[in-house]
Formats: sequence, C-alpha cells, structure tokens
Amino acid sequence: MRLFARPSLILIVIIALLAVGCTSDPAADSQAALPTVAQLPSATVTLTPSPTFTPSLTPTETAIPSATPIPSATPIPSATPTDIPTSTETPIPTVTPPPTLTPSQTFTPSVTPSFTYTPSLTFTPRPTTTPLPTLTFSRTPLPTLTFTPRPSSTPLPSRTPLPTLTFTPLPTSTLTPTSPAPVILAFGANVGSAVPNSQVTFAFSAQADGARMELLNAQGGIVQVFAVLPTGSFSAIVPDNLGRLLTYRFVAIRAGIEVARTTQIAITCPVNWFFGDQFAPPNAPCPLGSASIAEGRFQPFERGVMIYVNANALNRIYGLQDDGSRFIAYTNGWDGTTLNTTAPTPGRFIPQQMFNWVYYSQLAPIGSWQSALGWATTDINSDPRTIQWEGAPNGTGAFYIDAPGGAVYRFSGGTSGTWGRLR
Repeated sequence: MRLFARPSLILIVIIALLAVGCTSDPAADSQAALPTVAQLPSATVTLTPSPTFTPSLTPTETAIPSATPIPSATPIPSATPTDIPTSTETPIPTVTPPPTLTPSQTFTPSVTPSFTYTPSLTFTPRPTTTPLPTLTFSRTPLPTLTFTPRPSSTPLPSRTPLPTLTFTPLPTSTLTPTSPAPVILAFGANVGSAVPNSQVTFAFSAQADGARMELLNAQGGIVQVFAVLPTGSFSAIVPDNLGRLLTYRFVAIRAGIEVARTTQIAITCPVNWFFGDQFAPPNAPCPLGSASIAEGRFQPFERGVMIYVNANALNRIYGLQDDGSRFIAYTNGWDGTTLNTTAPTPGRFIPQQMFNWVYYSQLAPIGSWQSALGWATTDINSDPRTIQWEGAPNGTGAFYIDAPGGAVYRFSGGTSGTWGRLR
C-alpha cells in the first residue's frame, strides 16, 4: 500500500484545487463588471494513468522514483464540486498463486511500480463543464506465499526405564574375640621317606609367641627337642636307631597355651631284613649289614627256649625264659662230649649238647635253669641259624635270630636283657 500513497496524494491535491475554483458564486460574478473575456478553447482533461506493477521476487527492494509535480491549474469559474467525477477503483483480479514455495527459501518480494502520470487540463468556457474522466487504477496483488509445513518429526521411541536397583545391605559382621590360643597354619616335611643319616627339612607357620620341634620314639616319648621360630624351616639328620617310622612334632606356644601337630617320615633301608621289612618293629632302625647264616642249634623248653649261634665266630648260647621275657647269653664252653643224663619227667627231654653244659653249669637270669625253664619238650634241632643286627655287630646292638618254623626272636642287645618274638 505504501507504493500507491504518493499518486493518490497527488490526485487528492488536484481535486481539492479544482473544488476551490468552483466554489465562486455565479450570480455575484455576473453582477460584477467583467473585463472582456477572452474566448478560451474547450477544455479537455486527459488523464492517462498507466500504472504497471511488475512483481519481482528479487529480495532487494527498488526505490520508487519521485513523481513529477503537477502544475497548478487555473481555477474554473463555474465549476461545482458535483462536477468532479468520482474515482472508481477497479476490483483486483484474482491472481493464481505460484507454485508452493519450500519453507527453507526466504525472499522479500519487491514491487516496483512503473507509470507516468501527466495530467493535461483543457478548460471549456462556462457554463459548460466537461466532467473529468473516471480514473481507473489497476494493481496487481502480490503473490500469495504458501508455506508448506515441515513434516512432523517422528517421535523417538519411548525409553524403557531401567530396572530399579535394589541394594541389599551387607550383613553386620560380628567381631569374634581373638582367642589367646596359638594357631598352627601349616607344618610338613620336604620328603615322606628318607634313608638313615640323611637330611630332612621341615617347614612350619603358626600364629604364636614361641615354638619348638620334637622327635618322638615309637612309644611317643620325646627323644630330642629343637628350638624354632613360629614361622620358618628347620633341617634335621634322620637317626638310624629309632625304627622305620620317625615322628616329628611341631609345638606352638602363646599365653601359656600349647598346640601341636605331627608328621612322620618313613625310613628307607639300604639293606632289607632277612625276615621281611614288614615284620620289623616300628621303632627298629635299618640293618647295619646283611644277615649271617652259620652253624646253630635250637631246643624248646617248658617255659622258654635255648638257641646256639656260631655266625661271625660268636659261638654263643642264648637262654630265653618266659618269665619277664628275659634272656642271658654265654660263650659256649662245652667240650663236645660231657653230658648230665639226669632223667627228666615222663614225656620230657634232657637238655642236649651245649645246652646241657649251660643248663647245669650256668645260672638262668633268675635262679637255676631248672626252675626257670623246666625240662625240654622236644629233641635238639641242628639246622643253621641266621642272625642280623640293628646296631653294631657282635652283640653290642639289638639283633634278630631265626628259629625252626619261621619264628624270629629279637634280642635287645648285649649278653643280657629282654627278648621278643616277631613271627
């Protein structure tokens, strides 16, 4: 609308000027002395509006040129306001809208009007007045901008809510009062078996103030004691006189309280017992050498036995009585011929050969042989005898002698002591 403001203003001014000129009273004008009126040619007013509206889609607006001012017109003496033709505006034709514009394109339409308005006034002598021609204005409407709405965005899928985390409170720990008693965490040896006089290493760990190691015999008695730390290791030499199975005990001490744990070491002998290692006593050490086999004798009695062995030049007689499992040994002094032939009780036998000499010339462990052993129950056996020592040979250590029927007797050592039967 701003584009049409200036032409309309100019037209209104012209009409106002014409109206002023036509308001004079004709009667008064006829009474007054008029000068000689020149004959004017007929006035013809030609208005040629030629507005041309050229829509432009160029975003830049072109400035509208200033309209040429209209020269002042000579007032018409007899013109009346009713003689001024009324300007009628031609309806705006319907404009077909352009194609749909994409919303992303932004433009500012600029309409540059191009017209030349040159009014030409021709005045006709009064009283005849020719009405002004009707001014017809034509304006081209701006194209209608049609905005295509953006496509509705697809809603994001709803998020699945995370599961609610449930926190389970930790159980309240109950403090257990610390016991003053020591605790052994570990105890053991680096080997399970060893040969005599070899080295064995023990490892141990304990919660204690002090500790010690003990070596036990077959009866559970303490043989040796070693001071050790509560945690550490200890090496010991395997003895050869405490049997085929050694027992070591670790003792932990705290606040006057002792706790213990044991471990055992099996002894592997370089030489086997002639009667079988499985029959050796648990506390028997390994043999110091192989068994000896030589001349021998054996005769059982009512309350014991007599054995003669000549192996390794022993030439020794052993008398074993049942009472107290005692024995005594004598070097054989029989001359080979002398015998005491005192008659025994019916069904019994007299002692024979070297046993006859010791029976009547030597004492039993306690009293006489007659009172200790009684009479022989069978005749003498002259099979060879086998002997083997645990300790030093020649009777200084424990030794074993066999007997008829697979029997084996163990002697505690020396020339007197105790005896036991293995088989």
